[in-house]
Amino acid sequence: MNNDSKKSSVVDPNATYRSGAAARLSGVPVETLRVWERRYSVTDPNRSERGQRQYSFEDVRRLGLIKQLVDAGNSIGAVAHLDLQQLLAMLGAVANLPAAQSQTQVNNGLLRIALVGVMLRQSLINLDPEMSKLSLVQTALNLKQAELQLKDVRVDVVVVEQGELTAPEEQIPLLKAAQQACQANAVLILYRFASSDAIRQMRLAGFHVARIPSDMLEVDHLCRVALARALTMAEQQSRHGRNKKVNVKVQESARNNRRGGIPARLIDDESLMHIARSATSIHCECPRHLVDLLQMLTSFERYSAQCENRNEDDASLHRDLHHTAAHARSALEQALVRVAQAEGIQY
Repeated sequence: MNNDSKKSSVVDPNATYRSGAAARLSGVPVETLRVWERRYSVTDPNRSERGQRQYSFEDVRRLGLIKQLVDAGNSIGAVAHLDLQQLLAMLGAVANLPAAQSQTQVNNGLLRIALVGVMLRQSLINLDPEMSKLSLVQTALNLKQAELQLKDVRVDVVVVEQGELTAPEEQIPLLKAAQQACQANAVLILYRFASSDAIRQMRLAGFHVARIPSDMLEVDHLCRVALARALTMAEQQSRHGRNKKVNVKVQESARNNRRGGIPARLIDDESLMHIARSATSIHCECPRHLVDLLQMLTSFERYSAQCENRNEDDASLHRDLHHTAAHARSALEQALVRVAQAEGIQY
């Protein structure tokens, strides 16, 4: 039976999703999904007797994780062929959480949630524990009372019912206050009717937004997608801070180059090895090749600086070789920094 038409709160674990439902749950537009499948073979869904694509729940979850990683700055080519566990591992080292803990939360571990609103409460309570691992910890009647009623409660995700998503400029401060009150990592807003502008503003504010599903089991998946997205955004912000520090070093090295001095190293030997190891798990081979070139140049730079000089002309030649090798090494280091940032490699 197809999941689009099923209405009960318990679904067959082998249920499938058509393209529209898979796109809605994963956050990947249907048109984008088609391009990813055609160019990168990102999924290989089964076909019905009528030729319609049928996505499994694992397919949808994997697409959702890929979408989060692409939104965080990873290229689709780098993540398209990773399996579920590899994708979860990439999302694991975020928000200062141990990888195993984050992976369990995003994948299939118990999620503690708080619900703002009352219409979905009973349906969430009645979810089959064999099919869903959502633990409803606390309920608030509405957004205005949420900050007080969720105070001192600790959850992973705040689920907010919004029949009509309107006036985002008024609701965003209340949502942030509710999130802070219960120390939630993510906020999932479920609506029935909303304008595209309201949805856009909520997403820009960092919230995950989706239409209230007819099958409550989908709320489990949406909570995990919201959590993965929030953790990825936190890591992206953290990486942006680290990148700013690296960029300062790059600018200092560039200024030193213009002055004609020997540029200091931007990336030490240990970091080079880490980048080389990380490059084996991504699609692009450029980081590894750049590391190989940098290791050779760095060795030659040290060699030319220490080479014996027979006379002054010989010494001048080796100074020039040292200077040239150092500037070539600096240029390649700056190139490797850009590539590592683009591929999401931390060092």
